[in-house]
Amino acid sequence: MNDAQNNSSHAGLNVAVLGAGVVGLSSAISLQQAGFKVTLIDTQQPGLGTSFGNAGLFADYARLPFANFATLKKIPKMLLDKNSPLAIAPSYTPNLVTYAKAYIKSCKASHYNAAKQGLYHLHSIAKEADKALISASKSEHLISQQGFLGLFSTPASFELAKPSFIEREQQGAKLELLSSEQIRTLEPQLKMPFHGAVYYPNTYHSLDPQLYSESLFTYFKKHGGVFRQEKITQINPIDHNNVIELRSVLHSTQYDQLVIATGAATKALVEQLHLSIPQVCERGYHLMLKDSALTLNRPIAWMNQGVHMTPMNKAIRVAGTAEYAEDSAPPSERRKAVMLNHAKQMLGLDIAVDSSWVGSRATTPDSLPIIAKMQKQPNVTLAFGHGHLGLTFAATTGRIVAQLVANKTPEIDISAFSAERFS
Repeated sequence: MNDAQNNSSHAGLNVAVLGAGVVGLSSAISLQQAGFKVTLIDTQQPGLGTSFGNAGLFADYARLPFANFATLKKIPKMLLDKNSPLAIAPSYTPNLVTYAKAYIKSCKASHYNAAKQGLYHLHSIAKEADKALISASKSEHLISQQGFLGLFSTPASFELAKPSFIEREQQGAKLELLSSEQIRTLEPQLKMPFHGAVYYPNTYHSLDPQLYSESLFTYFKKHGGVFRQEKITQINPIDHNNVIELRSVLHSTQYDQLVIATGAATKALVEQLHLSIPQVCERGYHLMLKDSALTLNRPIAWMNQGVHMTPMNKAIRVAGTAEYAEDSAPPSERRKAVMLNHAKQMLGLDIAVDSSWVGSRATTPDSLPIIAKMQKQPNVTLAFGHGHLGLTFAATTGRIVAQLVANKTPEIDISAFSAERFS
C-alpha cells in the first residue's frame, strides 16, 4: 500500500499519544505517516525526560535479557558493594516485592529464551526503522557510527564474559574481541590498563539526544502534528462511542485511539484501565565533563563497573547506575561520586563535572518493553517499559505502534511484549 492509500484509509481518525519522549515522538511520527491525525501530549516539552539524559546509544549489541540466573546470583554482592552500579533506596524496597517475584520467574529458561527471541525480532527491523526516521527528520548530523567498546579490567572478567559474546553473535550481533594493544590503538586517551575488550561495530550513537528529540518534534509539527503541554489526570473509555476521553484540569477531549508512551509514569495511568503491571522506577544518572580537550573516538564502557562514557557534541557524557528509588527522591551524591571516580580512573585525569542529571526509566521484570494493544481496551495501545533501550528501539516501536493502531498484523512477532504477560 502506498502513502496516499494509507493516508486516505485513516483520514479523520484522531490518535492521542501520551508521552513526548523519544518513543512517543517516534510513535507519533509513524502514526502521522500512516495518515492519522495525531495529538502529542506531555507535562513538559518533548525530549526533556529520560530521552534527554540517556547514554545516547543505539545499542545493536543489546540482544540478551537482563533477567537471567547469572545476573540474579550477582545481585546480593553488588548491593553490598557501595561502588557497584546497582543501588536500592531502603524506602523503595516495598515497591520491589511483586517485581522481584516476577523477575525470578523471568529468569527461568523458557521465559529467558522467549524474551531473547523477542529481542531478536526487534533488532531484525531496528536498523531499517532508525535509518528511515533519521532520514525523514534530517538528523544524520546528530548520529555517529563509530561502534561501541566494552572494556574489561581483569583477565578473569573477560573470560567469564566470553559465553555471552557467543550468545550475542548467535542473536545476530556483529562483534570483535580485542587485546590491550588494540584498545590503546582505538582509544589512546584511556590511561587505565584494560586486559581485553569487545567491539561492536554496528552500534551507533547520538551526538546530542536532546537535539535528536527536537529534530523529531520539528518534523512532527511540520507535518501537521499538534502538541499539548498538560497533565492528563484521567483516562475514561466511553464504550458506547468507542472513543477514549482524556481529562486534564483544563480540558476534556475525545480520541478514536490512544497510545500511552509515558515511561516511568505509565503504571499509574494504566491502573485506571484496570491493568496492573509490576513496573518499577529505575533511575539512571549522567555527568557532563568540563574538559573540552578530552577526546574519545566512540562510546566506551568499563563493563566491570557498569559505567559508560559517550563522546557528544559539547562534552563527554558519563552515564550509568541502576538505582531503584522514587522518581521524586533527591539525587544521590554518592552515586555521582562513584561514577566520577570511575571516569577518573579510566582517563587518568583529575576531571571535573560541568553538569549532572538523574532520571527514571520504566523497567519491567523481564527487561522487555510492553508494545501491545490492551486486550480489554482495544483502542488503547501501550508502548513503554523499554528500560535502558528506549533510544535503541524507539523507531522500531513507533512502526509497530502504527501497525497496531491501524489494525494491521505487525511485521514481526510481538507476542513477547504483551501487556498481560505478567498476569
